[in-house]
Amino acid sequence: MCAIVRAVVGQMLQRLVFEEFRLGTLYLGECISGEMQILELGRPYVGGSWCGHGPTDGAAPAVYYSEAGTVTLTLRVPVSGLYTTVPFAFGLRFKFLNNRQASVRLGTAAEPKERGELVPGTHCSRNFYECYRGKRCSLQSPNYPGMYPRNVTCRYTVRQKVVPKCKHAMVSVTQGRESSALTGPHGSRWSSAGKQGQQTAGGNHPVNGTAIIRVNDMCSENEDRLVFHDGPSEDDPVLLRYCGGPALPRVVASGPAMLVVFKSWVHNSPATFSWPPPVSRLRSFELDVRIAFVDSDSLDYAKGSACEFTVNASATPKSRRGVLVSPRHAVPPNSTCTYRFQGRPDDRVWMYFESYGHRSTGHFLTFKPCPTRLRIWDGAGTLLGDHCDTPRLCEHIATSSSSASAQPNATRPKRPCTLDESYLSRSPSVILQVHTVLGTVLEPFGFRLHYEFVDSAVYDRETGGDECVVEHRRIREPLDLTEPRNVFLYGRGGAKNLDCVYRLHAEPGYRLQVVVRNASFGSRERPPQPAAMVKTVTGKYACPPGDGGARLAVSEVYWRTVRVERGCFGQNFTEAALGTAQVTFDASSDRVEIRFRVPGLSVADDFANTYFNAHVRVLRWPACPRKQWVRGSGGEIEVAYPPASRDDLHCRDVPWLLEARPGHSMFVQTWGRFLPVNASAVAVPACRTRNRMLLYAVRPDVRLVGNVCPAESRDDRRDALYVFSDEWTDFVPDDQQNPSFMVEFVAQDAGTMAFKWLEVSKPSAKRAPGTGSSSNQSAAGSHAHRASLGCAYGCPELEACISPTLWCDGHRNCPSGVDEADLECQTKWPSFKVLRSYGLPVVGLGLAGVAFGVLVCVYCRREPDYKHYDEPEPATENTTRSCSTIAS
Repeated sequence: MCAIVRAVVGQMLQRLVFEEFRLGTLYLGECISGEMQILELGRPYVGGSWCGHGPTDGAAPAVYYSEAGTVTLTLRVPVSGLYTTVPFAFGLRFKFLNNRQASVRLGTAAEPKERGELVPGTHCSRNFYECYRGKRCSLQSPNYPGMYPRNVTCRYTVRQKVVPKCKHAMVSVTQGRESSALTGPHGSRWSSAGKQGQQTAGGNHPVNGTAIIRVNDMCSENEDRLVFHDGPSEDDPVLLRYCGGPALPRVVASGPAMLVVFKSWVHNSPATFSWPPPVSRLRSFELDVRIAFVDSDSLDYAKGSACEFTVNASATPKSRRGVLVSPRHAVPPNSTCTYRFQGRPDDRVWMYFESYGHRSTGHFLTFKPCPTRLRIWDGAGTLLGDHCDTPRLCEHIATSSSSASAQPNATRPKRPCTLDESYLSRSPSVILQVHTVLGTVLEPFGFRLHYEFVDSAVYDRETGGDECVVEHRRIREPLDLTEPRNVFLYGRGGAKNLDCVYRLHAEPGYRLQVVVRNASFGSRERPPQPAAMVKTVTGKYACPPGDGGARLAVSEVYWRTVRVERGCFGQNFTEAALGTAQVTFDASSDRVEIRFRVPGLSVADDFANTYFNAHVRVLRWPACPRKQWVRGSGGEIEVAYPPASRDDLHCRDVPWLLEARPGHSMFVQTWGRFLPVNASAVAVPACRTRNRMLLYAVRPDVRLVGNVCPAESRDDRRDALYVFSDEWTDFVPDDQQNPSFMVEFVAQDAGTMAFKWLEVSKPSAKRAPGTGSSSNQSAAGSHAHRASLGCAYGCPELEACISPTLWCDGHRNCPSGVDEADLECQTKWPSFKVLRSYGLPVVGLGLAGVAFGVLVCVYCRREPDYKHYDEPEPATENTTRSCSTIAS
């Protein structure tokens, strides 16, 4: 045994170059027939040894850099025995270095290296803290950059205690550009090596092309290795076992702590540290330690020990749509990352990959047929996808999004993602799993996944329905209405047009008030349309009929089928810009419809830029006791403002619907002046009052045909206005005829308004020439006129026939009053023709009255006590005379 002691005073270090080394033999990881031990003053004894021979011809010698100033080399050479014939040779060259010369290990004065705090009582274990904000932490092998001692276990613990608010820290360990876990002659990279310093090889570029990465199960127990744990303890999952190779892959922990365990075998040969290496072996290493920060509320990292992520649509409105990326940290081998998407009961999950890929970080001998497997399950148990390679991709979205991020005015995507490029579930939940066999350090997978929870309560693409209808029945509480949150109704989901109807039905005894807060009609640039913001007779904004443009319309529904548009907006607006009065609609019906229509959607349009907001209030209001849908031969209606009766008050603003029988037409007479149909209900020179009477044609669609300024008095000759239904003057097919009018009173000033209506039909023959039509003609003249008209009962001035029940009924139904001018109407008893008009019903009623009288007499004779019976009220005729005697 021979001991060589080299000592130096102060902070000097020693560099030992083994020019020649032949001592014993390294056989199956054991030193036989001689060994060398290296001890340093102040370091624990570890007991490892060196043996073998080196360097080989043409190889650079191994170098040892001390950590302390005093180094002891102990050589054990057998003097007898089986292995005494093994040749022995030993050549050593040494040099003393100061800290300035040891820049590879310690760094420079301008950029010092943080090597961690040495754990007391250990040979090489170190703790690293706060490796961020310019702090250059360097995780080095013992005695770096030269040979490291044998039979040592070094535990490097990296912790990040200071974490910014709303951030999550992850420890990252990577091989720097100037460092290498395998390559490069270490002596040549020491600052005092002189000309040899130019021979340094890049750490990420293997010089030996045959070298492979030796990891995990390729590592045996009798060789040096690095073990990376996802946490501060050896019980935490192992991210990678590394025992040599051209370059160490990047390793990122899922949290703010990582443990790196380095173990060297008991025996080894200095030839392992010669250059170039004969095989892929772990030698001295230097790893850069960095800290990565991600948002604490993001899904970029696993929050527990398992790689599991949950996306809950009900957690925050923001989570209903988003982008998921693969974990930013390493995933251990044979692990599965699970993503659970959970929506609301009516939700469907739509997802598409912008990018997806997995690759190998280097050459390794392990072969797996499916190293990374992607599977997607519908919550109902249906497998949506099972891929070992690339799944469905929507790559044009990736190109558009990347260009848009680089250039704000970049071209938007030309088309949306289709179902062939995406996945759509049938249930509100989806499970996505990615299983990795080798772990993501060796086989990293990366993806960028867009997901969205689609509300199918309004529209379900899977069922094939085309209607977008939202119904709220028996409303008693206020509610807010917004645009549908279903992407498939918009351009981004592939739709060309948006057309949704909201149907509101109040509880009986209530009315609805709708306040439209705002509306936006998408990203398209639309030129100003003054006609789209004109005011109607009622003072509200309206859209041009039949323009086919975007609109948000508020309508009232009467008698379930008659829809009257009360206001319409064709441009973007807010309540503050238009005023509360212009966006508030007080409905007189218990049914209201809101229609939101936007044609010509672009790919960028969705509910983020195509939307509306409305608030619905519920007002207590007694139901109208009258049935203002009237049918019959004719009648007269008069309304006063302010209301004079309770019925008038409860039926305020409710229109009248006048409907004739098939084969007949509707005639309306009123008094006043016609105004333009688009004239606002304000005082104009042609009208002294703000009151209006509006006449609507009901079929096929409700449209305003008459805007009447009511007259102060009924002057039949000067102020009388006549209106017929369409089929009276225009040809309308029989199957489309529905002669009817809707009359609405818009009352703002005190006054009265009245109108008469008649169910008329065309005579069979035209009136003979030369006949008059005066109301003062004689009975003979009246008969002559009716005969020439072609019907027994009619209004010659209208050239129309009327019902016989209106003839001589005591009311002037014809504008000229000819129906009351017949001399026979002056007699007290009904004439034969009147009796003939009533026919058998009159005879039947008479016989019933006689029979009832006989029964009363018989009963009175048998019953001595007197009992009073109220006379029953007569049945209401089917002719309306005032607003209080309406027959439905």
